[in-house]
Amino acid sequence: MRGSPILRAVFVFVALLAFAPLLWKMTRPAVANPVPQPEVKRATAEARLSFSTAATRVTIQHLGREVWSKSSPTTAEDFPLEIPWPKEGVELHVIVVWPEATRSAALRVRLTAPDGTEYDRTLWGDTAADDVLGFP
Repeated sequence: MRGSPILRAVFVFVALLAFAPLLWKMTRPAVANPVPQPEVKRATAEARLSFSTAATRVTIQHLGREVWSKSSPTTAEDFPLEIPWPKEGVELHVIVVWPEATRSAALRVRLTAPDGTEYDRTLWGDTAADDVLGFP
């Protein structure tokens, strides 16, 4: 073997120190140039709910925030939804509870987008239903 192990260790240490600024720059989070987010305007969509069986409670959430709910809704409910509407569409988390011993009840959600496009989705359940409905 040629050379001293201590001399080799010092050489490796110096080489790592030479690359330290480059490695630090490559691995730190980029804060100086944030990625611009696409502009999403809030718009009003019209929603219509139709129940096959009278429900005891219905809740609609968008992005984890409750946008509409009602206890003992009628068999048909109309209401406006003031939510951000990107060009890709939206997803609504719908939770509906029917009286106990209810079998095969349905909820029909009709949504009219701000541009006038109409969407129709159906949610089925026995005593309850909890699902995310997409409206592209």
